[in-house]
Amino acid sequence: MSDHFYISTPIYYVNAAPHLGTFYTTTVADALARYHRAQGHHTFFLTGTDEHGQKIERISQEMGISPQAYCDDIVAKFKKTWERMEMSHDRFIRTTDEEHRAAVASMWERIAANGDIYQADYDGMYCVGCEGWKTEEDVLVEGGDKLCPIHRKPVERVREQNYFFRLSRYADRLLALYDRPGFIRPETRKNEVAEFVKSGLRDLSISRTSVKWGIPVPGDSQNVIYVWLDALTNYVSALGGPEKILTDLRSKALWGQCTHLIAKDILRFHAVYWPAFLMSAGLPPPKGVFCHGYITVRGQKISKSMPATRVDPNQIAAALSADTLRYFVLREYSLGADGDFSYEALFQRHESDLGNDLGNLVNRTVSIARPFSESLEAPHKPGYSADDPLSEEDLILRTGVRDAVLAASKAWEDFQPSRALEATWSMIRAANVYLDRTAPWKLKKAGKLTDLREILSNTCEVIRRAGMMVMPAMPAAAREILRQIGREQDFGKWPSPEWTGWPGGKLGEPKPVFPRIEPERQRELISNWLDQTPPVHVHADASAATPGAKPVAEAPYTEVSIEEFQKLDLRAAKVLAADAVPKTEKLLKLTLDLGNETRTVISGIAGTYAPADLVGRTVLYIANLKPAKIRGVVSQGMILAANADQVLSLCMFDREIPPGTKVR
Repeated sequence: MSDHFYISTPIYYVNAAPHLGTFYTTTVADALARYHRAQGHHTFFLTGTDEHGQKIERISQEMGISPQAYCDDIVAKFKKTWERMEMSHDRFIRTTDEEHRAAVASMWERIAANGDIYQADYDGMYCVGCEGWKTEEDVLVEGGDKLCPIHRKPVERVREQNYFFRLSRYADRLLALYDRPGFIRPETRKNEVAEFVKSGLRDLSISRTSVKWGIPVPGDSQNVIYVWLDALTNYVSALGGPEKILTDLRSKALWGQCTHLIAKDILRFHAVYWPAFLMSAGLPPPKGVFCHGYITVRGQKISKSMPATRVDPNQIAAALSADTLRYFVLREYSLGADGDFSYEALFQRHESDLGNDLGNLVNRTVSIARPFSESLEAPHKPGYSADDPLSEEDLILRTGVRDAVLAASKAWEDFQPSRALEATWSMIRAANVYLDRTAPWKLKKAGKLTDLREILSNTCEVIRRAGMMVMPAMPAAAREILRQIGREQDFGKWPSPEWTGWPGGKLGEPKPVFPRIEPERQRELISNWLDQTPPVHVHADASAATPGAKPVAEAPYTEVSIEEFQKLDLRAAKVLAADAVPKTEKLLKLTLDLGNETRTVISGIAGTYAPADLVGRTVLYIANLKPAKIRGVVSQGMILAANADQVLSLCMFDREIPPGTKVR
């Protein structure tokens, strides 16, 4: 594997301040960059803002200010937000930077020198929201209007003389590029792009005469360069421009390991237009493109025009912490799949994973161990040697630590933050079980100090590793955890999978890392946030949400007798296979192992779980529910999940249990 790592977010369009969607992408990129730095890799993390184009020109005119003044104001909001969220980008690039303008001009000249630019009349459709050209196949027709399918607004008719790029020349080379392993991830997105290219590529208009806010075409000041050619070049201009990528060893090495992290609505620009521009300019393509799904809010895609979908990361960070929100989006959503946001799920993760698991482990260990801080470095029983067999508890703990470090490392390498944090939490939960089983408080009371020190030493070592392993997701919390155990010097490092033992540290005053938020306060915060972002209620079977509708009140609890409860046949079921149900966005078809037979279940969890994330999991299953036919498939029973308007979490078992085991 290369010792270089380059991760980029899209540069965000400055028509709006940061929101949950931009926060999600940037947090994923930041976490990946932090992990690779911890591994000692030469890392470059790029983010920034896209500031040119017709939309910005019009917004600034409406406000009566210059486009540059408008952009400066929005950019300040982005920078302030990313600072609060501890984003560790190496460069914040702006398309109004002089260095970038020079790189764009250089790209144009290199493409022109290759014979791939010509002038012609353009007569077609344009979406100002996308800053993109549309064909008849791209638009929706409603009531006689042709609408952009993303923004649901009429496209504009554009007639002007433009410069065109010979995109049609590059179909075969693009298809060959897609065959390179991992160039487009996930695989489903690769297939989508390949089909688009196979359907036939048209030459692309790459300039505008009716727009003035942009970078002029070299030698023709009446034309400005198409905003997407301008914007995409930022990935190269951040390294010094086209020439540096070809001649400077560091820039060349970083570019060869560059992955563009994007949302699926801009996949075509990054996987078709951008590689073709690079090929024409004589530059190698990046390492690849990773396309993540949408984060929806109560089933609706985040949109500036829909107040109900606005979730302000700054508000949440102020009330909870930036780390809580960072952890939530990284742990809750499988990168590549869509995910739905709810405040209830956010608080559930804060209380359960952060407070009860990690916070409780740190607090009770430091509280008990602090008086023994100086004697925990090498606690050995009389007669102890390295060859002595470990106790069962110690062996389980150390094996779990090794497996967790290896699994988390692999998951971060594979762009699977959720899996990486799941592996980390397996270690944290194992340490809590270890404390419960060894009961050091009882040993302290009984005066068994040698045994006590050994147990506390082991637990401190797990906490040290946990502090190092949660750092990519939660840098502030990692810093505080390592401070409390006197190991600040380990911040920003990654642990070895091999057990080396507690190296010692002066334990500080125990302090809750994730203070508990009482239910009443949770309800108050949610109410305040929803007042500023009116809720959209989505019924489980609804195909569309009703803007402004109030959530349906929960029905009161209904008591059942023990006899009625015992009629339910609850069992542990292992997921053998999971597949998307064709022509639906919410449904998955699951094949379940019940020990002595397999069953098929249709479940509406596709918005929260990707099929690959479910295979091998053991879930809670109602085996004697009457079968129902859904989308032509007989669904035999039901898997259980905690939910509000949307799925929050599947009911799964925290350890291996034989399929078919009855739950009582």
